[in-house]
Amino acid sequence: MNFARALWNGVRAVALRPARGNPLDVGPGTFVALVVAYFVAAAAIGIATSERPWTIVSYGVTTLLTDSLLTLVAAWAIARLLDRDGIFWSIASTLLAATIAISVIVQAPLGWLATHILLAGHVIVAVLLDVVARAWWLFVLIGVAHVLAPQRTGRALIAALIAYAISAAAWWWLPTSEIVQTADTEVSAPADADTATADVDANDAGDASTEATDDDEPDFDAESAMYDQRRLLDESVSRLRPQTPGVVDLYVVAFAGDGSESVFRNEVEFADRLFEQRFDAQGRVVVLENSAATVATRPLATLTNLTLALDAVAKTMDPSEDILLVYLTTHGSHDHELLVDLDPLPLDQITPDDLADALKTNPGIRWKVVVVNACYSGGFIDAIRDESTMVLTSAREDRTSFGCGADSDITYFGKAFLADALNRTTSIPEAFALAKQSVAEWEDRDKEEHSEPQISTTRSIEAKLADFERTLKPAPAVPFAPAESAK
Repeated sequence: MNFARALWNGVRAVALRPARGNPLDVGPGTFVALVVAYFVAAAAIGIATSERPWTIVSYGVTTLLTDSLLTLVAAWAIARLLDRDGIFWSIASTLLAATIAISVIVQAPLGWLATHILLAGHVIVAVLLDVVARAWWLFVLIGVAHVLAPQRTGRALIAALIAYAISAAAWWWLPTSEIVQTADTEVSAPADADTATADVDANDAGDASTEATDDDEPDFDAESAMYDQRRLLDESVSRLRPQTPGVVDLYVVAFAGDGSESVFRNEVEFADRLFEQRFDAQGRVVVLENSAATVATRPLATLTNLTLALDAVAKTMDPSEDILLVYLTTHGSHDHELLVDLDPLPLDQITPDDLADALKTNPGIRWKVVVVNACYSGGFIDAIRDESTMVLTSAREDRTSFGCGADSDITYFGKAFLADALNRTTSIPEAFALAKQSVAEWEDRDKEEHSEPQISTTRSIEAKLADFERTLKPAPAVPFAPAESAK
């Protein structure tokens, strides 16, 4: 009976109406039951807004538990400030029930409506609906505090604002995830470790590429390819869609450095499809790749093109509002150089300082996610990390990574992070955690030394990514296929 009454009082609180019943009858058991109800409601919303097949996301469980705990702390703050310690569990249960009610009857429908209005091009109306959905919780807290202290309006307002800071404003920097999302579709298994290229020095890899092609003429004109770069790059960046005012947009630059193996081309072209289809980045992806098959149609993956592409993206996006994701995949060396190779072109290799300089665009881009998929890629972290940048690498600074090689379609990390994890979740930190676990399992299976993928992150960039994730509409998984067969 207390549970049903608490739920109803939550609905009344969302409608800015006072609670009913004897508050002394409510104990901790009611609050625990409401936590369970919160899980059920969140799962129902996830099922209603996601396509089959569904999966439960562990990080979503953490999100709900954290939200319940913060609601409990907010209730404690109100009870202490308004001298209502004796009915603490009644206040906590009302607030958690209101959290459930507001997610079902306010945030879910308004979020759905805002998404469709935004897709129709009415940005201001969509933003206003989102503001209303987020601000309603403050009105609920003010209403609850006022009922508890009707003669102490100023103190009640202060209590409500503090409770809001605890239970809502904290989510500006805490990462979040839905508890139920669309499950991953089946993709091809990673290549056997026997075919993986592991402990490869960048210069050695370049020599190996040269040796493999010495007997064959290149299937493109090297001089024409070099002179054609400016045109190809200009055409590529000219197709970039402008940013949407008031909305966090994602821009992506994907870089496949080694042209002697199709595995790297496969990854960046799959990243192109993945981010366009699941992360609302249509028209906001630039692909740089070294491949004889695309030398006449795509700009090359060179340090110069990377620098110019990043500058062009910086001028197209809102550098203080939007997010840049850079995905680099190639071989890496002991001394932390990324292999850039398309025989017989004389291309410069990329060091951590080179990458850091390329990221110093004009205007400067604040929010960045940089993914370096290469052996020894952990050595790039220190050069590019900052308060608003997340850096992901496929290996520790002194470890190799696996899955590249002429017989592979995709690297271990590329499969785990792009093809598997980002098809299961739109949370990049959660996707990295899932990928790291998968890579470790595959390395155990193949009796390889663990590559130990690395992440450097901050609360600021995670909060920004969480805000972006909340704007994404549900989208089906994008099956991986090698570049040539994916067309």
